[in-house]
Amino acid sequence: MATHLHDELKTSVRIQVETKYGKVTGGRAANKCAVFLEVPYALPPARFEDPQPLPADFRYDIDKEFTREASYAFQPTNDGQAQNTPFEDKVGLGNPTENALFLNIVSPPSFPCAQKFPVRVYIHGGFLQFGSPHGLKSQAQYISAERSEVWVNIGYRLSAFGFLASSQPEISGNFGFKDQWLALVWIKENIDSFGGDPENIQVIGLSAGAHSVHQLLHFASHLPKGTIAPFTSAVLQSNAIVNDPRTPQELRPQFEALCGALNIDPSSSDALDQLVRVPASEITRVIETDALGTKFGTFRGCLDGKWIPASPGPMEWQRSGGFASALREKGDIAPNLERYYPQDMVTAMTCHYPSLPDTATSDESIKLFGEIFSDFRVHLPIRILARDLHEAGFPVLRYEIRWVPEQLRTGGYITHGTDRALWTFRVPDLNEEQIEVARVWLARIAEETQALENGGKTIKGSRDILVLGEDRTVEWKVDLQWDDKMKLMDALA
Repeated sequence: MATHLHDELKTSVRIQVETKYGKVTGGRAANKCAVFLEVPYALPPARFEDPQPLPADFRYDIDKEFTREASYAFQPTNDGQAQNTPFEDKVGLGNPTENALFLNIVSPPSFPCAQKFPVRVYIHGGFLQFGSPHGLKSQAQYISAERSEVWVNIGYRLSAFGFLASSQPEISGNFGFKDQWLALVWIKENIDSFGGDPENIQVIGLSAGAHSVHQLLHFASHLPKGTIAPFTSAVLQSNAIVNDPRTPQELRPQFEALCGALNIDPSSSDALDQLVRVPASEITRVIETDALGTKFGTFRGCLDGKWIPASPGPMEWQRSGGFASALREKGDIAPNLERYYPQDMVTAMTCHYPSLPDTATSDESIKLFGEIFSDFRVHLPIRILARDLHEAGFPVLRYEIRWVPEQLRTGGYITHGTDRALWTFRVPDLNEEQIEVARVWLARIAEETQALENGGKTIKGSRDILVLGEDRTVEWKVDLQWDDKMKLMDALA
């Protein structure tokens, strides 16, 4: 089993910082980074209720050492995408909890002698159903030391615990996104205690984490006038919003399916009270065994008009230029697709692809589903977002990675998330030549991002992408797939 931060900190030198909520004790990683694991940013959440910030008189346990991977968010275990990853490498060395509202904070080896480091906040992926800030591939001690940055990994509620929504009974949903926002507020107010610069906070998300960042950007764009967002820039890696989420009314059938799988009458006046009392392990069991049916097993964000406004909807708001303007002031085939998109949209989407014959094999169906899913989850929404921001004059940088270390490829292919070792500068997974490629790539991304921030506008066109090529060089290229991918917008009409 690979080494987790948890193991590195068992007998390491301790380091203590003072926050507005009292002292926090962490430890030094093997490379001397200062590490603090599972630092709470909110009160333990009530099930299906909004998170609550730490009160002013809250104090951390002075006798506790924040050096253990003790917990991770309750989640189903049917994560097909990570089926070849040991479970403990995905979630950490702890037990499931409904209180995953904590942060893992890593400061460079020179802390506390040096201060005011750039802050990078990471939101993990996993379809909003799976994952943990303890995920081995995203542990941040290597990138923190290499780039002299403070890294913070956010824990948040997942699956039904984070995203169940309904109109009757009223369940507002979006709890996981609200957790993330509260975490960012805590970071803004406290990160200076860990050597971070509260005026230089970048939020980064991979996959569902990128979708989360897009949600957070929309929420930030509707903050009251004069209210500043708790971050200064954002990075979306391999995901974005492509269509308006379903409403609580449209999601009520999912609530009914969950109740039915748990032998609760969804029409009873105390259905929600009963659901709140069900053991968390029973909820994950009925989800991972598909007792809800294929269509209802995945829980996503909703458009309730409170988290982000329903009128105009997020995609109309983004296209209008209001989104960018506000940010300037302040990521079987049909039934599986219906986990994420409305039925009429699925019909329109599949019209863009060849139909499979009745004799099609399982592998052929999986391949077609993957093509459709990646187009509408990644390739199209990222281009729509780049177009909308670019046309509004908002600074945006697009990148593409066409090379990853050969030993990290899935079946020899460069697949979703296999570039993670580059972004985290994960030294144990790279040889010397690959370490240098990662170093050059990270430096170029930082250089281009700084140029955008200094200029306040996009330097390149919306079709220009910064590419890490198959030959391991980094250069600007034109997106040759732009027209083909943008044609898919017909399915959104």
